[in-house]
Amino acid sequence: MNERAEFGEILDRAVELTFEAPRSVGDGFRPYERFEVTIAGAGGAPLHQRRDILRVGPVVAVLAYDPAAGCFVLIRQFRIGAHLATSKGEIIELAAGLVDPGEAIERAAARECQEEIGVTPRALLPMLTFLPSPGVSDEFATLFLGLIDSTEVPAEAGEPGETEHTRPLLVTVEEALRALATPFPGTIGNAFVLLALQWFALNRDKVEAFISRQG
Repeated sequence: MNERAEFGEILDRAVELTFEAPRSVGDGFRPYERFEVTIAGAGGAPLHQRRDILRVGPVVAVLAYDPAAGCFVLIRQFRIGAHLATSKGEIIELAAGLVDPGEAIERAAARECQEEIGVTPRALLPMLTFLPSPGVSDEFATLFLGLIDSTEVPAEAGEPGETEHTRPLLVTVEEALRALATPFPGTIGNAFVLLALQWFALNRDKVEAFISRQG
């Protein structure tokens, strides 16, 4: 008879494993590699897995917030994955992007904010880290709250060298948080946006204290 599950702490943890050097199975917009992995399976028996992983690495995203105006600055941007999944390719997003090699995450967050909404935040508050899709990618995201002046935001932005085009939009805090309670299937499909708004809703006191410290 199998043992019963027990109560435990909610905590990611490391495991012992062996794996061979990855083999490239594609090299396009992002590198695509195949791993042969062996970990302990049922009863401790070896469990062999073959997994193809999209190599993305560290990324940052910024929930741009103007406390004086009581609004967030989000963006609209075309994503082929969203188009294929839902036929709604122009999705609501945060300013976000890759952390360059050797770049501090705070610097990357400020840079992406400037590139995608046209303004640089005057202060950044770390919100949380998460893995968007650990089954198929090593992407590791850090979310920030960024304080900005929404009166300086242009109607269009983006980094031409990266063939991107973004359309910033202002959304009141109340409207954005109401979107979290929209009946199924909801109006926002981007997990970065949903997580950032949920964090903001649960941490209003922390946000206000952060703003006060900025003078």
